[in-house]
Amino acid sequence: MKKLSCPTRFKAYFIFVGITFLLMALMRIVFYFVNTMGYQEGVLKALYTGFRFDIRIAFLFSLPFGLFLLLPAKKIFKQIISILYAILFAALVLVYFFDFGYYAYLTQRLNAYIFELAQNTATSLEMVWQSYPVIKGALALLIIVFIGYLLTRKIANYAYSKQGGRKGWVFVLIALIITAAFIHGRFSQYPLRWSNAYFTTDNFLTSLALNPLHNLYDTYKFAKAGSGFDTAKTKEYYDITAEFLGVKNKDKENLNFTREIEAKNPKQYNVVILLVESLAWDKTSFNAPEIDPTPKAALLAKEGTLFTRFFTPTIGTARGVFNSITGVADTSAVKTSSRNPMIVSQHSLINDLAGYKKFYFIGGSTNWGNVRGLLQYNIDNLKIFEEGTYENQDRNDVWGLSDLDMFRYAARELANTKEPFFAFIQTSGYHRPYTIPEDHGTFEVKELEEDTLKEYGFSGNKEYNSMRFQDYAMGEFFDLIKKEPFYKDTIFLIYGDHGLTSWKSKNLKQSFIDLELTANNVPLIVLGPGIKKEVNPRVASQVDVTATMAGLLGIKHNQTGLGRNIFDNNQEEGALIINHPATPLKIGFVQDDYYYLAWPGKEGLFKYNEDSSKDYCLQNKQKCDKMKNLTQGLYEAARYITFHHKQGA
Repeated sequence: MKKLSCPTRFKAYFIFVGITFLLMALMRIVFYFVNTMGYQEGVLKALYTGFRFDIRIAFLFSLPFGLFLLLPAKKIFKQIISILYAILFAALVLVYFFDFGYYAYLTQRLNAYIFELAQNTATSLEMVWQSYPVIKGALALLIIVFIGYLLTRKIANYAYSKQGGRKGWVFVLIALIITAAFIHGRFSQYPLRWSNAYFTTDNFLTSLALNPLHNLYDTYKFAKAGSGFDTAKTKEYYDITAEFLGVKNKDKENLNFTREIEAKNPKQYNVVILLVESLAWDKTSFNAPEIDPTPKAALLAKEGTLFTRFFTPTIGTARGVFNSITGVADTSAVKTSSRNPMIVSQHSLINDLAGYKKFYFIGGSTNWGNVRGLLQYNIDNLKIFEEGTYENQDRNDVWGLSDLDMFRYAARELANTKEPFFAFIQTSGYHRPYTIPEDHGTFEVKELEEDTLKEYGFSGNKEYNSMRFQDYAMGEFFDLIKKEPFYKDTIFLIYGDHGLTSWKSKNLKQSFIDLELTANNVPLIVLGPGIKKEVNPRVASQVDVTATMAGLLGIKHNQTGLGRNIFDNNQEEGALIINHPATPLKIGFVQDDYYYLAWPGKEGLFKYNEDSSKDYCLQNKQKCDKMKNLTQGLYEAARYITFHHKQGA
């Protein structure tokens, strides 16, 4: 049997990758020593994470060289690849030159917003000339071009120094598998993402973990799409927006939206926020008692206050997390705000819970939607339980642990916690493929007529039972924790991450369906000491959750987002609606029985509890004008605040 010899081309490819990686790793070490003020906890994790980004970029950078090795050993091909990489190595080092200068100037790793700074070309070039050793840098780049050419030429010659064996395709396959593995970057269904760098609230450590090329790419799509804010428009609507939010120290010039809330009979109750997947109002027992999809939620609502007119500003789970954590509506036109590295730093009232242990539970991974960065960078000492951290975990499907397993684990963890605690618990099982796990407790699948289910917006029995199982899992969680001493001293806020668009939903008015409010309307249930047992029709929003939490605890805090205490009847009610999938953008505002919709072709003031979508703007012009201005004002304020809402504010 012949021995399978390793081709020189295979070796050459990985030598090239290794040299590229070592170059970037060296730059990272230099960055550390240039900017550090001494060793600190977390440095090794930051470096380790950063090296993982470096090796991913090294493989991507080396791919053209790998493809070149599949070509015949002709002199012209070697010449072309050597010239190409002479230029690419120079460009790579130039990116790091800019990165070092950018960090020195703004304490941020290089990102796509450098192109905004460069719009005034003459001033930018003059600043660069006066601030940096341009001549020396240019000479250094020329030297790098020459070294890059020689290095690539030498490795290319080595690659073809020996003829490959007949089984060369085996090594090509191995090289492809290794390349794909390192580009993916993790032993998980989710790849390595920029949010992995934001494992701490320390700006230097997160900067140390980032790769400038990676960061440039991650931020470019947001900068290109104009994901930003409009200061002039924010000022135009400032007065009515500030009045609605309750700003006392109004300052249009500096766009102050901060409300300083004084302490009022502060209490150190525990807090549990339950963000329930797709808990759309029209698909719950509150709207569909005939098929009773959420009996546990219905029972819980009788123990506290049920808000029937509670709306999510946006559609999408990652947006729901952002709205809830920050108190600001997610206005990102590109994907979601949680995916934008430029606005990862956000103020959260959760940090005002002094002396609390803080938990986040999810059956899946916080790499999904890049929410890891939003959570770990902005919430101090947060302990995340996710797929891969649960003991003896049994993965249910693509969404990780079943909701039942996750709830059982959360109940045990909270029962063992001696300090006051804050827990954010997020379900994820009510998704396709609608899996009911083998361990499903006493839950029983229920079969109904498909036509009956479709009357309430369900696609069929699998979806219906998935909703029922999610509700069952939540019910078991409450059965477990009601036996614990902490239960009587705990405030619970239970609501959906978003609703679901439905073109047929029995028991709802046709106008509500036509206006697509089913996608935003979710129930909010508030339980806890001192909470009345009632049904409350007050209009409120997902951005109000943490402000309501702070109000119920009576703690002193600065509200810098759009959120307000839902139980404060002295404040005007209302909820901003943003429909991102619509083109052009569809925004609106709900207040009492009215919905103002700003969308070309269907702009107007509507009563959503009527059978027809009649426009009431001419009939009620004062109401129409006010809601129109609040729609625009709150939308522009949300865009502005998102970029001026730094963690620690």
